[in-house]
Amino acid sequence: MKTLLSTLAASAVATSALAQDAAPVAPAQNLFSDFTLTENIGVYAKKGSADSVAALNTLLGVKAMGIDWRVNAPVYVSDTSGYGSIELGAGWDAFKGLKFLGADTTINLDGGLWLPTGSADYFATNVNPHIGAGALLDWGTWSFEQTFDWRFITGGSMYDPLLDRFSSDLATLNSSVGYDLMESLKVAVDLGQYYFTDGGGTIMLSPNVKWAVASSVDVNAGIGFPLWQQLAVENNLVVNAGVSFKF
Repeated sequence: MKTLLSTLAASAVATSALAQDAAPVAPAQNLFSDFTLTENIGVYAKKGSADSVAALNTLLGVKAMGIDWRVNAPVYVSDTSGYGSIELGAGWDAFKGLKFLGADTTINLDGGLWLPTGSADYFATNVNPHIGAGALLDWGTWSFEQTFDWRFITGGSMYDPLLDRFSSDLATLNSSVGYDLMESLKVAVDLGQYYFTDGGGTIMLSPNVKWAVASSVDVNAGIGFPLWQQLAVENNLVVNAGVSFKF
């Protein structure tokens, strides 16, 4: 009996030691996450005899390796219809959780390529890269976001429904002030500035609203008014709406 008890005790000690030495198996992590599908429609009412333009844009997004990847595929309808340049882009939150002016601050880097796959009157003649950065300051109920983007026109020209056809580099600055009316409803006012390096451009003031219908569905709508513009084809106003799904 004494021998049996000694054997059982030794086995228990060995089993306990083995359990302590065994490292827990880490759960498998998905390489891809945060899939998004966004559909936006914008109507650009033009001045004079120019036809208005309806723009339908499909955005597919996914997070991989800590980077937000996206594909933008626009389709335009006016006196002719066709698809515009497709964008392959990526964004990265370089800094998160910073404290600045009492706000939770995120600094983002962004870039991509506009590919010359357009058709009809909406084509681009070259691959046009763009690069930018942004900052988001969140105080809870109030927020402020500032972004900057530089688009390089490497040759020829490209089309944009707001700016019409242009052939020089484009600097874009967007400032947005947001306020949470409730947990699921946010209103904001955007000030978009678009400047061509060879002169001209436009400044747009755009009140908008965003509603989180469900945890995975957002809808938005807004209207834009030009405060200043020097464009080949100028705008009276811009109306837009969209819906986004998260998976």
